[in-house]
Amino acid sequence: MRPIRSIKTKLLIRIVISFVIMSIVVQGIVFVSFRALSLGTAEEKALAIAELIRDTITSFMVLGVYDKRDVFIERIKYARGLKELRVIRGKGVSKQFGNSKEGSHTATLIEEKVLETGTVKSELSEDSSAVQYRLVIPYKATTEEQVKCMNCHNVKEGEVLGAVSIVMDLTKQRKEGAATMSYMMAASLIFSFCTLYIIYVFFKPYTALFKKLRSGFEKAQDGDFTERLAVRLIDEAGDVASGFNTMVENLSQALSLISHKVSLLIGYQVAGSGNALKDTSKTVDMLINIYNFKRTIEKDKKKSDIFTRLEQILNTFGINEYSVYEVNQRNNIITTISACGDVSQSDRDNTKEHSNVLWCDNVIVGNAQECRANRTGNMVDSRDFPVICPHFRTEDKVLKSQKGHFCIPLYIGGQVGDVLQIVYNNDRVDEVIGVLPYIKSYLLEGEPVLEAKTFMELLKEQSLVDQLTGLYNRRYLDEISTNLCLQAVRRNTLLGILMIDIDFFKKVNDTYGHDAGDKVLKSIAMLIKTTVRNTDVVIRYGGEEIIVLLTDVVSGKSLELAEKIRQKVEDESIEISGGVLKKTVSIGVSEYPTYGIKFWQCVKYADAALYKAKESGRNKVVMYEHQTQSLKADM
Repeated sequence: MRPIRSIKTKLLIRIVISFVIMSIVVQGIVFVSFRALSLGTAEEKALAIAELIRDTITSFMVLGVYDKRDVFIERIKYARGLKELRVIRGKGVSKQFGNSKEGSHTATLIEEKVLETGTVKSELSEDSSAVQYRLVIPYKATTEEQVKCMNCHNVKEGEVLGAVSIVMDLTKQRKEGAATMSYMMAASLIFSFCTLYIIYVFFKPYTALFKKLRSGFEKAQDGDFTERLAVRLIDEAGDVASGFNTMVENLSQALSLISHKVSLLIGYQVAGSGNALKDTSKTVDMLINIYNFKRTIEKDKKKSDIFTRLEQILNTFGINEYSVYEVNQRNNIITTISACGDVSQSDRDNTKEHSNVLWCDNVIVGNAQECRANRTGNMVDSRDFPVICPHFRTEDKVLKSQKGHFCIPLYIGGQVGDVLQIVYNNDRVDEVIGVLPYIKSYLLEGEPVLEAKTFMELLKEQSLVDQLTGLYNRRYLDEISTNLCLQAVRRNTLLGILMIDIDFFKKVNDTYGHDAGDKVLKSIAMLIKTTVRNTDVVIRYGGEEIIVLLTDVVSGKSLELAEKIRQKVEDESIEISGGVLKKTVSIGVSEYPTYGIKFWQCVKYADAALYKAKESGRNKVVMYEHQTQSLKADM
């Protein structure tokens, strides 16, 4: 059984129960009182009759008209409305005068007890149709009254002379009592209903107030503070209603102010769910997470660490299809930093062949202006227009129609430096839109840190890169040499060292000028860089000397690659102002740790081999031979 929650119902039930109990108690008291009154009145009436009969019969005896007794008793019986009236003789009187008179002997047990005990006895007999009350009153011999009983009777003082047995019909009194109680019951019911109605009308505005209060608190628990109470009661309840209105108004304003300040902080209004409490709690939690995110990435060493954390944030929000691109505005190229998602097999094959670009056509790799987010500097939303970006690719047209995307540019130094691309299934668009503001907040907080890290890496790169050729400089060689040697030892491979010098480079400067010399140096540097692998390191060692470090090579491979470089340079034609130049290079080769356990010792051996190549006619590759302390030339 469900518990009763309505205060009005509870109150009415309690009042009804109280009225019922009170009515029962009152009716019981009235019934007992009426019964006692009726019996008391009957007893008083019987005692009066008994006294009258005693005095009259005594008078009849004195006057010598005792034979008039029966007539007198019948008149008394009729006049008093008695059911039965008899005079009973005691043992002493019966012995003296006998029981010649009809009705003078005992007829009931109660009469015998009265004659034996000399005390008044009563008996009530009632059923559904009638009520009879029998009262038996004894007469005792006494010398204290004017008429001396012992003058006529041969009895002792105090002996029972006889008794008067009176039977009264109280049926009428019972009916009158029942009628009276019915009237009282009806009056009680009418009074109860009137009282309940008055209480109902009186408490109706209070119960309505409580109901509205409950509704208001329930809405407040769900973050809805729109409920207001009408203040109609001029008492404590009215004060409660006013207090509730003030409370929810203050809460609503405070939460709205928090939401407004958050929107100013993050730059846009976050879409709410309608529950102000949960939205505020969620927003505060998110701001704390964003703050912790920013504090964490500020201590990260590299940009790649920041993007790794950003990927973790995307996964937290359920975003599992995305790409992160880095834009090189100076070279107008785009590089994929990371990519995640499930594409068609044909797209996956293309991805393997083209710089790991997952969700866009590879045309953006070589031309950053083809990226709409980079070109416009604004977020690209595929919902704005069909095929808003023609380079968003999936060769499966059905799959393409099921996918949407957001491309969010990140500014570095006043221009687009990175682009976050979020890809989603169209049936998840609402879910993605719901978390997009928070992702933007992370990006907004991360932009200054990314900018700082970018500039730091740029400065470091500039300090390690030769500005003329774009190759690493000798400082970079100092930083990586130890790690490359340890890598070779750990993998049980060789580190090839090529020392390259441009033949007769000084003649170019002297004959054609330094601009031509710079053009020759840059062309040969780029040719060498494109000839070796991405894992190999090309460094401008000084002047026209270039050193190449070949990682994870086997014995003899360094010599083979050096010859390939020499041949390509020899075949290359370099256009300069006023003509075309053909140049050659001389190359010295050594390998670590084949020729020494120290890196710089092997570099020295490569330099010695280069010297031998130049001495023996230039345009040659010479391998340093450690065992014989001699140099082997490869023509």
